[in-house]
Amino acid sequence: YISGKESVLIDPPGMTKQDFSELENLVGENSAHPLKTILLTNVHHERECDEFRKKFSTSVWINEKDSAGLEGTADKTFTDGDELPCGLISLEIENQKSPGESAFFLKDRGVMFVGDALIGKVPGKLNMLPHDKYRDPKLAKRGLNKLLDYEFESLLLGDGESILKNAKEAVKVFLES
Repeated sequence: YISGKESVLIDPPGMTKQDFSELENLVGENSAHPLKTILLTNVHHERECDEFRKKFSTSVWINEKDSAGLEGTADKTFTDGDELPCGLISLEIENQKSPGESAFFLKDRGVMFVGDALIGKVPGKLNMLPHDKYRDPKLAKRGLNKLLDYEFESLLLGDGESILKNAKEAVKVFLES
């Protein structure tokens, strides 16, 4: 995501050499907004962070409750409500598959970024990961109510189809199901 004088990468996936090359080109094209930070929504998205850190001289940030679970190290941790680079606000979502599962809210654009808290395997509909991923799936679902405290139009998902319009309503529909 690009904002102001910087950009961030959220939950970067595993990448091929060609993917890295394309990302390097994109970073170069946006040199006025240097890539400074990788934000992780949870510990399971660490993947190739060390490779990104080396290639792009970035720092890695994660919720403090997930930092001990990293194979590598975080450069910085955040907690619920912290302002992050690019004007993103961290939201800690309780009772998820990792203790520090977080979403990132961009108020001025009405965008919510989630990692694994919700998935969109069926376009336009939301769901959660399989129940065996949670200690208590009912508590995990209840923890998602926190998203409704924010005004967002778009929901960008780490897994499946994102919802670009009326996303808050889609979250309400899911939570009421």
